[in-house]
Amino acid sequence: MKKNVIRIIAVVLAFTMLAVSFAGCSTSEVNRPIPVETKTDLGDVYFEFTYGELKKILPGDKLATLYENFNKKTDDRVVKLSYYELVSKYGSEEYFNDILALISDEEWAQFTGNQQEVLDYFNGMINDIKTNGSARVSYYENFWINHGDGVVFKSEDGKELENQDKFRAAFRLYADMALKDIGSFLMNLSQEDATKKNADLTDVIYPLGEKTASTLTLNDLYTDEKTNTFPIYTSIVPTMVYDLDEKGNNAEDEEGEYIFVPSELYRTINMVVKPEEASVKKAFTVREKDGIMEQFKVAENYLILNSFEIAFAPCKITAGINAVNDEMAYTTYEKNMIITANITFTGALADYGTVVVEFPCTSSLTYNFGW
Repeated sequence: MKKNVIRIIAVVLAFTMLAVSFAGCSTSEVNRPIPVETKTDLGDVYFEFTYGELKKILPGDKLATLYENFNKKTDDRVVKLSYYELVSKYGSEEYFNDILALISDEEWAQFTGNQQEVLDYFNGMINDIKTNGSARVSYYENFWINHGDGVVFKSEDGKELENQDKFRAAFRLYADMALKDIGSFLMNLSQEDATKKNADLTDVIYPLGEKTASTLTLNDLYTDEKTNTFPIYTSIVPTMVYDLDEKGNNAEDEEGEYIFVPSELYRTINMVVKPEEASVKKAFTVREKDGIMEQFKVAENYLILNSFEIAFAPCKITAGINAVNDEMAYTTYEKNMIITANITFTGALADYGTVVVEFPCTSSLTYNFGW
């Protein structure tokens, strides 16, 4: 009997020690980040630059920021940047064109070679939202006048007047009063709560009253090589995170550099529409001139609007899209206009007489989409 008890105790102790042994050897599983991919391949281009090339162009602080994740900063170390990143980081800098000069003809050809595919992609996505109400929509509008040197006063026979600053000061008073109402008229939507999914968006998304949102073709888009204006392009900006090794530490490659993987992919589509009414109407709502004259009556104590013309400048459309699931996050429409008005100053400003004023203005409308 005692022997049996001893055997049982020994077996129990053996299993206990074995369990403890396995417990001591167990390791927690490393949750490595899973790289994401684009749902639709549009041939988005990343331009490659070496440290040796950029150190001759970029200021030291800009160069350090760009290469901050590299341990070794040798001349052959390559960074990849989308065109959107180039514009957002360096577009306003005097050395921007020097950076663009580093891009090869082959890279430019690849960058511009997918314009039809990008336009088809945008048209299909925005038309699906409008036609099928596949997303919730909220929106906001804005209107502004580009004051400054863009505002020009002329005599009725077309000669530019002297003392432009004097007229501009008077115009600011007029603009703040009358054009506030003009802006409200030129805008198209009153601010409302977000629409519900599957709502009728015919009178919400541009062009208002139309069943589709865009019938743009490549022939409707604008380009200007002098200002680096492309008719349409797509850029993807990835959100990069550290990859991990089997121990949960930041993974390194053979050269001792940290390995990064994309956790998010955000696509931006930019396009510019020709300043022609027929093209603008394919994606924007265009107000008729009837009714605008009434908006100026608020400023009759200062001026009288005798006549006016509205011409379009190149108009812009920008769309932000989650490239992993092809869900559009927002689309912004910038309707750029140049107004030429014949006005007669009255009251305290009567000495200014009758003049012609030209000024640029912008009506902006942004749609945010919820899924």
